[in-house]
Order: sequence, then structure tokens, then C-alpha cells
Amino acid sequence: MCAQRLWPTVQALGRGLVSSRSEIIQQGVKAYNAQNFNPNHLSQGHSISSHDRFPLSQRIIHTSRGSFNKVVARSFHSGTVLLVKEFNDTENEHAHAVLRSLPAYHATTVAKEEISGSTFYHQYTFPPLDAEWARCSADEVANRFIATSQECRYRPMDLEDRKHSELCSALVRNLRQLSDNQLLKVLSALSLWPPTNATTTPNFVALWNALDQACTERINRWDMTRMFLVADHWYALRLSRISMYNIQMTKLLGRKVSTMGPTQLVQYLFYANLSRKLEPFIIKKDIEKRISEVLSQISIEELGVIAMGFFKTQTFLKNERLVQGIVKKTQENLECVSDASLCAILKLLRKSIPVTQWKLLHSLLDSLVPQLDRLNHMCLLQVALLGNDLLVYHPQAIDIIASKFASDISSIRLKDIERITFALMLYNCVPPSRPDIFSLIAEELRKPERTMEINHYPKCFVSCVVYLTTLGFFPQDLISAALQPSMLNLLSMSRHYSDMGREVSELEWAMLIEGPPNYQGYRLNPDLRQQLTREYLGNLPVGPIKGMTHQEKLLIEVKEKLAAMLGGHEFLTITHVLPHVQTPDLVFCTDAEGQPVVLPQEYRDLAATDLKRPMGWPREMRWNTVVVAGRNSFIRNTEELRGNVHMRKRQLSNLGYYVSVIPYMEYNRKSLRAKLSCLDRSLKEGSSLCLDGRVESAWVNLKASVERQDEMVG
Repeated sequence: MCAQRLWPTVQALGRGLVSSRSEIIQQGVKAYNAQNFNPNHLSQGHSISSHDRFPLSQRIIHTSRGSFNKVVARSFHSGTVLLVKEFNDTENEHAHAVLRSLPAYHATTVAKEEISGSTFYHQYTFPPLDAEWARCSADEVANRFIATSQECRYRPMDLEDRKHSELCSALVRNLRQLSDNQLLKVLSALSLWPPTNATTTPNFVALWNALDQACTERINRWDMTRMFLVADHWYALRLSRISMYNIQMTKLLGRKVSTMGPTQLVQYLFYANLSRKLEPFIIKKDIEKRISEVLSQISIEELGVIAMGFFKTQTFLKNERLVQGIVKKTQENLECVSDASLCAILKLLRKSIPVTQWKLLHSLLDSLVPQLDRLNHMCLLQVALLGNDLLVYHPQAIDIIASKFASDISSIRLKDIERITFALMLYNCVPPSRPDIFSLIAEELRKPERTMEINHYPKCFVSCVVYLTTLGFFPQDLISAALQPSMLNLLSMSRHYSDMGREVSELEWAMLIEGPPNYQGYRLNPDLRQQLTREYLGNLPVGPIKGMTHQEKLLIEVKEKLAAMLGGHEFLTITHVLPHVQTPDLVFCTDAEGQPVVLPQEYRDLAATDLKRPMGWPREMRWNTVVVAGRNSFIRNTEELRGNVHMRKRQLSNLGYYVSVIPYMEYNRKSLRAKLSCLDRSLKEGSSLCLDGRVESAWVNLKASVERQDEMVG
């Protein structure tokens, strides 16, 4: 069986979709499990065939009334085109619905049913001949366009039909002569037309560009109420993100945030969310101060709109009192807050709570646990991710969420499966209530129904496989699919996946170190593996201490103490034993009696990108690694290692090393004797070193060295 007939997700799944024969996938899995294929076709130099290439093209399609959604067209070799919806507007729709539900926003927002009354066109005469449009007044042209637009409610028409071209052209010429109210009616009427194929079709683009220019020219003479009302009409058209009006309005009002009322501030941040940016000149501390002042005057749902505005513009909170106030308000309203608003608030808090406030985050997780049964999957995911940035682990919350995901995994998006797998990997968590979740995730990734998502989000698929292997779970067919050329080709097509080489490299090295011995699936070409390893290889600590990172300083300090315990620097080295791991380790050797042995020069001469396996006979030499576990290596307020550090320790053991872990929180005690005691305890637990008398000897030598340095400085 040739290599192209393995289970490769993208290739075989793609063919299955195009030909409506998804059973190809199932046959591929069976073939893989039977290992009935020719190893000659699995050489690491396997080239990408024309069948493996999936060219991408993108276009914008006006997919629903007044909405513009990004659709990716993937052209397979058969010529069939698959369309995949990429943008979902539900969050913005929820935020807008919140505004519409409150009377305070009725004058500045518009509902679909309020757009241009439905009886106007019956009262208007039939349009003149094309040649007569030039003689019509601006009001007559506008009224005719509004009437024709309203007719679309009952008799849908194509705006790009040639019979409407002269009307559109006449309207474009006359827009500047219209009153503000008439201009707003025209803008409103445009959203009544059925969708065009794109935002750039001739009549549509001419109209919305001209309206955009006309609104932008008048913005300086409008008050805030008018500005918001016009902006809401642009939202109805789903053109807020690309309209100059919305950009100009957020700029203009950005200078007034400190004087805005509560509802004005909420609505302003809604439109900032739509444009995905807050202008650089806006003083963030002023807007945070203003939110703090009005926090008690707004509802929890309005707070959700504010949170969305911050999160979508990648602006996070610095004011700790505001963060505390938001957490308190959220806890007080957990029983009534909507899932969408809670989701937005949790996203903002995840990026805003400082490490000094980690207990505040844990208390919020405590408060969320009783609410987990009522929350939807998206909100549950945000609860699971809430502690990730600060490594705050809440076992009860994670177990409940993992159980709910496992019970309904077939209805959960691939992106969300990837994120929950990440959370489990981060905390090295096997959920007590669902220890089978990793098998369920693997089975879900194999389903033909996941084909479209995998093709559209290859990063999610590959990342999910990487997280499973980090946890020590090795689904061979999925690993082969992740490393196949067609999948790598897909990943290389998008600039958004520029950092995926690191995960692909980690997966390849994991298979080399601890992969199943009978694995015959795809592997990286050696040249590509070398290239990726070199690209993502971490630095060795060199140069002056002043320019080093905290982790590098910690590593150098431990090296000095360990050298004193071993009897000299010739007994150890700093190196990347695992070239795919960012931070290096300390390595030393002992004989069978636990006495230090000088490291072989052959070992020291290994290239930085080489995997450093122990050398010599195991009976003669014992190889040891010391992992200096920095502040981000442990789950907050525990002595439990995070998931990828567990993997590192496991892989080092698989290579044949004795592994000792130095915990920074214990080692960081200032006393020299306390530091040496920490090393002594860690080495007793993990190394082959005989420690009799070594701590005392090292303490005497290091103390004398410090005294000599003090004398020289003095």
C-alpha cells in the first residue's frame, strides 16, 4: 500500500468529502492499524505529491442580510470547492441585543424591524426612465432608492441588476445634498437589499463607499447621540470594521472618555470592539478610571459589553482596584449573568489579573463551581482557561468541566477540544471522573465529520495531538496524520501558524525519544527536523550576569553550587539534553559508587541540536541531569510540576538519566546553607551522587570564595 493511502487526515479526508465517500477515512484507519503498508514509502525524505497540496484562496462573501462573513474556499485537486464559514458574529449580536434591551440605548441604536418603515414604497411613483435621473432632485432620488429598498422585503431584487445601476449612480452623485435625516434613511435602506456576492460588487461598493465618505465628512458637526446612531446603522450593514466612519468616530470620541456617562462609555467600547482597536493616543488609565467610577451604575450585562470591548481590542486592565471591583461584581451576579457576558468578562480577567492577585482568581473559581452545570460549553471553556496564565489550578472545576466535555464531545468545536486538551496538559491532569477523556478526544479526531474543521483549522488538530503526547498518550495514526507532508503544507500556508514549527519539532522529538517501537507512520525529514530544532533552540546562559534572564541567573547560580559539591567545574556542563526544550539542563556523571566522574569530551563536543544520550556502559557510569525548575515550572502555590515539565522529566528518564528537580521557591531562600540544603535534598531524591560530607565541604569552599571576593572589592 503506497504512502498516499495511509490515514493522512487532510489528504484522505479531503478526498472523502469531495467524493462524498468518507468511508475512505475509515479504511485508512483500518489499514494503519493492520500496519499493512510498505515502509519504503515512509522514508523521512518523502516528498509532497500533487495530491498532498491543497491550494488556498480566500474571498469575502456577503452571506446574509447586512452581514459580511469571511469564507475560505479550499480547492482540492478534483476541482471541487469547499466553503467554510470562518467568522461568527454571535458575540457582537449578543452585545448589541444587550444595548437594545435597555431603554437608555433606544435613541442611539436601531433594531432590524425599525429599519425604514415597510409601507413607504406603496406611496411613491414608479421610477423615471434612466435618462431622466439627471433631472431629479436629491430628495427624489433618495426617496426612490428608499422605496425600492423597502420593496425588497416583499420582492427580493439584486442590487447589481443593470436596471438599478442608474439609480445607484444618481444617488452617489446626490448624497452630499441630502439632509442628515435623509442620509440616515438611505444608509438604513441599503441594509434591506439581499446580500451581494462581495463587498466589492460595483453598485454596492459605490454606494457604501459614498455613504461612508458622506458620514465621515459630517461627523464633526454631530453630537454623540447622532454619532452613535449612525455607527449603529453601519453595524446593521456589518461594515463597522472596514468603514472609515467607525474608525473616525472612535478616534474623535476617544479623547472624551473621561467625561462620558455610563451608557455612553458602554456604547463607545461596543464600537471600539467592532473596529478591533483603541487608538494609541487614548490614555488607558483614564478609561480605566472612568470605568471604576461608573462600575456601580451599570448592569452585569453592560459590564460584559465593556469586557468584550477591551478583550477584542487586546487592551487589558492595569488598575488592580478595577480588577477587584469587576471580580466582586461578577461574583455577586453569577446566578443571573448570561453565558455570553460571563464569557467576555472571564476572557478579560484571564489577561488582567496580576500574579500578585492569584488568590483573587482562585476565589472566583470557587464561586464559579456551583454555576458550572448551567453554563454552555463556550463559557465552561473560559472557566477552564481562567487560571492558565497564572498557573492557578482548581481541580474540582477542571474535573467537572472535563466530564461535561467528555459527555458531549461530538457537539464541541475542534478549537474548543484543543483548548480543553491544553488545559489538561498544562496541569498534567487526568480527570478523576473521566480518565478516558484522552481516548475520547482521539476517537473524535478520527471521525469523518471532523474533516472540514481539520482542513480549516490544521493548527488545532496538530496542537491537540502534541498535547496528547505531552501527557504520555501516543495515538499513532493521529501522530502520522500530524506529521504527514500534506498537513505540514497546510500549516505552512498561513502566517498565523508561523510558530507551529515548534510544536511539530516537539512531536518529532517525542516520537524519537519515547514513541512506540512499532511506529511506522510519517516522520519529519531529517533536514527539516534539524532546521526546526536550530530555529527554536533556546540560549545557553553566556555574557554578563546583568543581561541574563531570571531563569538564566538561577541556572548559573545552581551550577556554581553544584560544582562546589562535585569538586570542580570539569565534572558538569550546561547543555540542551533535549534540543526541543527551551531551557538547558545541568549534566554530571558518577561511577557505580556515586563518586563524580569527569564528563567525556566526546559528550561536550556534541552539537547543540543533537539529542544528548548517555554514553559508556551503564555499569561503569551513571548519567545525571539537574532540571532547574523556575517560577513558571510549577502550578501556583503547589509543588506540582506543570505538564510540559513532567514530559521533560519523563523523556530524560527514558533516555537513561537520573533526574533531579531543583524547585526555585525552595532554592530562592537567601541563606547559602539553605540553598545547599535544597540541592542536597533534591539530589538525594533523584541522583546517583553519593552526598556524604559534600554539603559541608561545598559550604566551606563557597564561604571562603565569597570572603575573598569581598576582600578584593574592599
